[in-house]
Amino acid sequence: MFNERVALKVRLEQLADSELKLMKEFQKEREAIFQRLKELDESEENEPENAKEIVSLTRIGELPQQKRKRGRYSKSLEELRSTAVSILKEQNTPIRGVELQRQIEEETGKKIANMTTFMVALERENHHVRKLGRGLYIYEYED
Repeated sequence: MFNERVALKVRLEQLADSELKLMKEFQKEREAIFQRLKELDESEENEPENAKEIVSLTRIGELPQQKRKRGRYSKSLEELRSTAVSILKEQNTPIRGVELQRQIEEETGKKIANMTTFMVALERENHHVRKLGRGLYIYEYED
């Protein structure tokens, strides 16, 4: 059933993807600008030392890297997802979402705030992970 709540969630995911693309574009442009500034510094030896220090002290792409650490695709999220897939592969029968969440949190030591959202994203990323019914998940080997 497609309702307003689902539509809003889908739109939020689209916005997040667009934000990531824009951040990458800004980072590329920033890197190009800094590269050109460094080239100008190297070619102009008569330039005052202060200007060279400013360029060398500024880190290329510092702001996007900080945001990326807090973003959707962090290393801890990848660790949680790989742990979920490995647990599902070990199971021969469907496993309840609550039990899967408990096992993932025990192995990684990290909390999953919303298991349904976590599993929906995992299903999109890994097509072998399927939801069978209300709260039941399984890893299917054949497509």
